[in-house]
Amino acid sequence: MKVPRLKRSSLRETVLKLIEDALLDGELQPGDRIIEAELAKQAGISRGPVREAIRQLVGEGILVSYPSKGTFVTRWTPQDVEEAYSLRAVLERFAAQRAVKRITSRDVARLQGIVDKMEENAERDDVRALVRLDVQFHETLYALSGHSLLQKMLSKLRMRLHSLQATDPGFSLFRDQMASDHQPIVDALRTRDVNAAGDAVSTHVLSVGEVMAQQLEREARE
Repeated sequence: MKVPRLKRSSLRETVLKLIEDALLDGELQPGDRIIEAELAKQAGISRGPVREAIRQLVGEGILVSYPSKGTFVTRWTPQDVEEAYSLRAVLERFAAQRAVKRITSRDVARLQGIVDKMEENAERDDVRALVRLDVQFHETLYALSGHSLLQKMLSKLRMRLHSLQATDPGFSLFRDQMASDHQPIVDALRTRDVNAAGDAVSTHVLSVGEVMAQQLEREARE
């Protein structure tokens, strides 16, 4: 994992962002080891901020630490995925329903623009860009809910899932469906239909979780 040299300000937050980006880009995947000393050396900083960032990510379930073995990116079971995505579906339904009451035509256009970019990147087979556009879409939806605590909870939950997203068959095998899967959400928000918006988001999130869980089950049998 290539790490730029960091400034002293907000070092812990910067390390958190570096690890998040590595998870999103697939440079770090479930089971990969995080070596504190190497990360600090590459970043040109002391081990203190790196240790703090790793401790936070362990507490959030993104990393797992084993005595005498080290720290690793958390591996997921099908049950872990089902629980995470079923919870996310409930929270995002609430976020979408709140967003309907606040959203403007400009907001809808912004979300539509993200979906349009998904189509463009799917045609180029740029899975990495699709992953980041998916994050951008949902983070924008969270912000539009106007609910700061909900936004924080959803962002933390999605970060836990980042280690799966870059390797998720929903982004690689079904990348051509990415834009069409998000379009019903935009359409429901455009018409200010509270129930349709909640249903569209929930259906999308649950379907992605189902694909992930099925993939993990297949891998476990192989």
